[in-house]
Amino acid sequence: MKKTLIFIILILAVCSCLNADDYIIGNGTSYQSNIPLYGGNNYSWSKFFFTAAELQAAGMPETFQISKLGFQLINGTWDNYITENQRIYIRESYDTAYPTSPTYANPAGYTAAYNGTISWSGPGWVYITLSNPYTYTYNNQPGNPNGIEILWENRDGSSAPNYPRFAYASTSNYSAAHKAGSTFPTSSGQRVKTRPNTWFITPATDIPNPAICAEPLDGSENIDITTNIRWISGGGDPEDYLFSLWKTDPLLYLENNLVTSSTTYNPLQNLDYNTTYYWRIIPRNSFGNAVACPTWSFTTIPDPSIATFPWFEGFDGTSWPPTDNWLRKGGRLVDPVVLTGSSLWLQCNWLNIAGNPDKAAKMDPWGDMHGWLITPLLNVTDPSHYLIFDLAFLKYNQPPTGIPPTLNGEDDRFAVLIGDGFTWSTANIVREWNNSGSPYVLNDISLWGEQVAIPLSEHTGHIRIAFYAGSTIGNADNDFIINNLYVGPLLSEPQVSIAHNSVSGACMLSWLAVSGATGYKVYGADDPSGTWNLLGSTASTAYSEPSTPAKRFYRVKATNSP
Repeated sequence: MKKTLIFIILILAVCSCLNADDYIIGNGTSYQSNIPLYGGNNYSWSKFFFTAAELQAAGMPETFQISKLGFQLINGTWDNYITENQRIYIRESYDTAYPTSPTYANPAGYTAAYNGTISWSGPGWVYITLSNPYTYTYNNQPGNPNGIEILWENRDGSSAPNYPRFAYASTSNYSAAHKAGSTFPTSSGQRVKTRPNTWFITPATDIPNPAICAEPLDGSENIDITTNIRWISGGGDPEDYLFSLWKTDPLLYLENNLVTSSTTYNPLQNLDYNTTYYWRIIPRNSFGNAVACPTWSFTTIPDPSIATFPWFEGFDGTSWPPTDNWLRKGGRLVDPVVLTGSSLWLQCNWLNIAGNPDKAAKMDPWGDMHGWLITPLLNVTDPSHYLIFDLAFLKYNQPPTGIPPTLNGEDDRFAVLIGDGFTWSTANIVREWNNSGSPYVLNDISLWGEQVAIPLSEHTGHIRIAFYAGSTIGNADNDFIINNLYVGPLLSEPQVSIAHNSVSGACMLSWLAVSGATGYKVYGADDPSGTWNLLGSTASTAYSEPSTPAKRFYRVKATNSP
């Protein structure tokens, strides 16, 4: 959580009594995961109490009804994290401490206040509407006045990563918690001093207060275009909110009084770069709409995309990946695609030739391995542009003249994907090489490298290009190598003239300059349907091969390589 957000929530918590119907006890900014529930195990229970002195210090009247409870998520982001079969019990409590090994409490001694599913979204406060509101009456018992104890049973029966973390304030009194994996535990738990910040909400008696801006902060700049918008209830027991989001010049509403019970808004699509957005929240309840609700604003980050073309990357620099804007990820190429950190793509010598100054990028998926190399963000506005790159398929660490690649990789795949760079799916595949039915056969990729050209006519706008290599079993050990990435206009192939010296065997090639080209690559083959080998590169429009066999075929490709 951003420090600024912590500060706002701290202000809210320190106030304790927000109005006649809202009371917060606890203003801590540390976090714990045990109370009220622990999501890392299938089952858990916890119990925690609030003394009569704490309730009165928060401004609670001697008799009040609790209709909702709020708990504050912190130090993370959650979007609809679901916990099922959650049970909340409440009773009056006269205890001031739990024993060293606090026992499980029989719910029969409590009022059953809630039984159902809870969705956790944050950071921020999550509110639970009690299906059976609890009425508390202070009795001022001499020497030991009554407080409130909450028993929480997490009977979900399953767990998931990134489980909720709750803000807490350390107290002199203990709380108790226990967790288990196979069955719901009824054995003794452990004492902790990590009672969560808790918001007690009573039924509304008037219109709600205006909401409080949480994220992005009002007037903030350099906000990511994938940001979610969050706010905090200002109190007064709102039932839902009217959410509006718009930009000006010209005026355009993305949402206009959208009705939502959440305190988080996830935009349906990425926001625009370098744009100021305005938003407003109007809380509502049965008494009407909040009044004097402010309008807040934020400005998104400047456009970081590459917009000057032709664009070229030859992987020849000393840094790897070439810049911080390149991404290396892991993850299977199946829906839904879930990417993780990875270092499988490496810098290498082109064609695995030792000492070759021409560098490239490669991956060796020799087992159940899946690697992604993803370009920086590009802003392609010309539909006539192409993606062009060199591709080679070799035995692991072997040059073309060495051990040939193993050809039994029926599970091996190499694919090019083009997407928005934030989410990926198999629908983003624009070309795939495999040995299991693709029109582009993986085993047919040239050892000496071949040039691939993919039109970008259907991929204009902000895009990232991903190169995926992967396999599922260890039946082959081969390198996929790419080099000389280029995005720009497709260059025509020069028409070559050949002058042959019958005495020396030398051949002089010449051609007319191609508009837009900065250099040329010369390829030779003994048979036009055989393997074409790269002979060399030149910035001029001529190339000489000192000695040739009796029969030789040539072709020249124009490039924009530096």
